[in-house]
Amino acid sequence: MKNYLLSLFAILLAISANVQAAEPVSIRSLLNEMIDRESVARFPAYEFRLKQHSSYNRASKTPEDPEGWFNNHDFNSNDKDKNFIRTEENNGEQEWVLMDHEGPGALVRTWMPFRNANRPSTDTRIRVYLDGATEPTLEGNMLGLFDGSGLIPYPFAHQSLRSAVSFFPIPYAKSCKVTVTDRPFFFQFTFREYAAETPVETFTMSGFNDAASQIDEVGNLLRHPAVSVKTEPQTLSATLEPKAERSIELPSGNAAVRSLSIKLGSYDDPSVTRSVILKMEFDGQETVWCPVGDFFGTGIGLHPFQGWYRTVSEGGTMSCRWVMPYQTSGKISLVNLNDEPVAVIMKVQTGDWTWDDRSLYFNAAWRGQYPVPTRPFSDWNYVTLQGRGVYVGDTLTIMNPVEKWWGEGDEKIFVDGEDFPSIFGTGTEDYYAYSWGGISTDFYEHPFHAQTRSHLYDKLNRKTSGEKNTQGYSTETRTRALDTMPFGSSLQLDMEVWSWTDCEMGYGVGTYWYADAATRSNRSPAPQEALNVPPLPNMDAASGGPKSFENSFEFEDLAVVSKPKGVELNSQSLTNYRGRWSKNGHVLVKGTQLGDVIEWAIPAQSPGAEKLVLHATKSYDFATLRFTVNGIAIEPAIDLFSEKPTPTGAIELGEFSSIDGAYTLQVEVVGKNRESSGFRFGIDCVSVTPGS
Repeated sequence: MKNYLLSLFAILLAISANVQAAEPVSIRSLLNEMIDRESVARFPAYEFRLKQHSSYNRASKTPEDPEGWFNNHDFNSNDKDKNFIRTEENNGEQEWVLMDHEGPGALVRTWMPFRNANRPSTDTRIRVYLDGATEPTLEGNMLGLFDGSGLIPYPFAHQSLRSAVSFFPIPYAKSCKVTVTDRPFFFQFTFREYAAETPVETFTMSGFNDAASQIDEVGNLLRHPAVSVKTEPQTLSATLEPKAERSIELPSGNAAVRSLSIKLGSYDDPSVTRSVILKMEFDGQETVWCPVGDFFGTGIGLHPFQGWYRTVSEGGTMSCRWVMPYQTSGKISLVNLNDEPVAVIMKVQTGDWTWDDRSLYFNAAWRGQYPVPTRPFSDWNYVTLQGRGVYVGDTLTIMNPVEKWWGEGDEKIFVDGEDFPSIFGTGTEDYYAYSWGGISTDFYEHPFHAQTRSHLYDKLNRKTSGEKNTQGYSTETRTRALDTMPFGSSLQLDMEVWSWTDCEMGYGVGTYWYADAATRSNRSPAPQEALNVPPLPNMDAASGGPKSFENSFEFEDLAVVSKPKGVELNSQSLTNYRGRWSKNGHVLVKGTQLGDVIEWAIPAQSPGAEKLVLHATKSYDFATLRFTVNGIAIEPAIDLFSEKPTPTGAIELGEFSSIDGAYTLQVEVVGKNRESSGFRFGIDCVSVTPGS
């Protein structure tokens, strides 16, 4: 009887699975899948392969021909360029065919850039023909249809940095053709190719309208990601000594990690996010070895952003919402590779999971290399995988030593032993969903991609000029929902190293995928390379020197009238920290104690009253100061404490008349915040302008 019941239960499970699998692919099913974090932890029920039609240069045929393989002309600038499928005439009008796929599928990502870096407008029409129809199912402005300003709302479609990007699913049962009414520029259309027997409900406008409430709900969830887990988190709060490792053992049995957060005690040294390593073991096998910055998408240093799978907060908490299942056991560890202790707080929440034959283990790995020569042009391998799995994202941090643009390189992705990549891109920034990289050195974020840092800029220090300097660190991150990449036997992801300058760059990439236990990667722990942090270049060399604030005097150049014995004044570069300082640095005043007074002389610029505005720095061991100008005290005192170095912004001292052609600025240490560990301070510059 017992065996009979077990057999009956197995039959019912099989019937249930078949009923679920019989539900056709549709707008609604794909929208559900987009926010179902569990779904990426299983191999797809309806198996597909991700494909892409793009404007890559058709001269790229084989690595044996480097001139063609690394040809950078991935767009159409005149009638001689043929980086599209074909042209055809419909109703007396010429159309350029950009995508043409036969068989069941779903368009899951579109990317098209501005034709001019500073002008988002276009008159070109884009048309989407489904299932062989002679009339388009979708038609609109080439950019407006897919930039969030038209039919498809944000966040499914949006305007990133100088690009129109859409992730809204457009399923089709038989075919999909995309055309434009003028010669195309750059483009990428990424789609799922399903097996021939897969049931698919083709996108229709009536179906789109019927899904309006679901579209609103999914869009709201994407903008406000959260995890609902009833279990209390397991917490590790400790100081990691140099070379030490601390762990959390996960509950035994069938379960899954649902959320993970890590906060380091200090990010003053930006390289701490590269030297603290996250490790994970599931069912006795290590599947994750990755620096925390590359795992969470912040790169080198703390650079806040919000995504669907990961969030980095301004307060320093880095969190992720990947679902990570296991069958019997799990362990999550932090390793400190550095020579200094690091305070850490790690929290892990787990939940139920039912393991089946589609369940996969979460994996993350890291590769770093410095230096990387930019000549000759080359393909830099992110990762190569052997076995079955699903690729779900990556974070690239590069160090560019020169001002000129570094990211012309195309992604080339080979799946299941392909001779030619089924995904051949048009530029590194295009892969990360923006364009015109030489000028797009600003922060941006979206649920599925972000540029968390570029040049001097991040979420807390936005770009306000039109400069094209791309020196320093840039961090690009992309996670995948409907555009995940399943593979049955292998996956190889390469990115071209293609800079406009012959130089030596630094590359580091974190990669994330789900896979069977038997799947293998070509990545292994690399502690020495993790400590080989690419040095920042002289950020001012290419631009003729650091920029001063307008009408300002640097404290490095001002005469010190008096100071206590033992107090030291040292110039300090602050290029590694977020925020803007005049000439990228300040004077660090050390050895100060409560009651110390330092005086500077500031030259007057005119005989009349003038306005004085001071810029200083806040940090974790800085004092509270009172400023006095020509004997007049400025109230209140200024508390310069902050958990990490940051500029104060403008401190308006007031309007004053000079004495003997100068102003005497007196700075007195009057106390400190109870959380501050010292009485030091940093002082940047003072501007002198005509009074009112």
